[in-house]
Amino acid sequence: MTENAIKSTGFNTSQTFKLCAAGIFSIAALFVISSSAFAADYFISPTGSDSNPGTESAPFKSLMQAQSAASSGDTVYIRGGVYDDFQIAATDSNYNYVHDITKSGIAYEAYPGEERPVFDFQHVPTNLRVAAFRVADKVTGITFKGFDVIGVKVGNQKQSEVFRVIGQANFDNVAAHDNEANGFYFTTRGTGIVLNCDSYNNIGPTDASAGNTDGFGAHAGPVSFINSRAWNNSDDGFDSISSSAAVIYDHSWSFNHRGNQDGKGDKNGFKVGGYSHRITGIPDPMPVHTVRYSLAVNNGSSGFYANHQPGQSANWINNTAYNNSRANFNMLERLSPTEDIDVPGFREVLHNNIAYAGTPIINDNNPPENVTNNSWTLKDKDLKSKIKIL
Repeated sequence: MTENAIKSTGFNTSQTFKLCAAGIFSIAALFVISSSAFAADYFISPTGSDSNPGTESAPFKSLMQAQSAASSGDTVYIRGGVYDDFQIAATDSNYNYVHDITKSGIAYEAYPGEERPVFDFQHVPTNLRVAAFRVADKVTGITFKGFDVIGVKVGNQKQSEVFRVIGQANFDNVAAHDNEANGFYFTTRGTGIVLNCDSYNNIGPTDASAGNTDGFGAHAGPVSFINSRAWNNSDDGFDSISSSAAVIYDHSWSFNHRGNQDGKGDKNGFKVGGYSHRITGIPDPMPVHTVRYSLAVNNGSSGFYANHQPGQSANWINNTAYNNSRANFNMLERLSPTEDIDVPGFREVLHNNIAYAGTPIINDNNPPENVTNNSWTLKDKDLKSKIKIL
């Protein structure tokens, strides 16, 4: 609008600018309101029916039916009770996918104020591996919140998984327990945030499955485990072997990993790094993980473990380890990505850590500047002062 045109309106330039700005903001606000107006809520209940419209008063029965109705930005509320009647949504040569999450941007949340929902998969066949929930490749913006998953079986398979994340998913206050399967398993390109979650009593009953049943596994893109806890799983509490991106372990606990009924399983608290002794297919550059303010107690092997990393495995800051059977901190590295030769760690960074009861640290050839203010590097009076402060 020209100045002459503005004057013809009877407003001065400043007034017209204010009107235009107000109009722009009004349109923006209308856009936000309109966008939120399109978001919908759907409901599922153990007593619902998939022929219902999925409303609060007439909920669906299955999560898959809710996904069919929902769109990005929508929320699927999970009413309290036990869900144990499932149809297998998809299969491939390896897996039965009970819930196959193929739409992006949907939140699956427990309905507030009711008993906690429980998904029980004990009746799902194990002719193939079982994935109770798969988040498919290229799916993003998924949220799972406020429910338990139990009963996932493994049969004669090498492993099964409660959550198999290939796309992107975030978890809040979700528990995977009393399964024969990995609790939270990020693979291929999987990424996400795991907040305030638990994974426990997941035991592989056979020799093969015992060593493949972790509480939390990050084997793909960047993943953050925050305020999460793993205990009594047959393999490791937290495992980021073969991850192609940096993983963060923050304020998390891992304890009492003692193997299956025959003692089979790796039994580490935090197993970080590794690549399974591979000399090909290793990312360049290799990720350096972060382990901070975390706790490893009473595990059947190492509390915090660099796990043959062909380079620096992690920055280990402000952690506490107690009474882990092999060692509280095990900094075993590999010489290089192209040489499968194990060496004591010489690239790890450990500051402000405490190890109590048992062997404090093994495989430690790190330079003094990389290993400061730890319980095993402090004099007795300095250690007592440090513990008092903590």
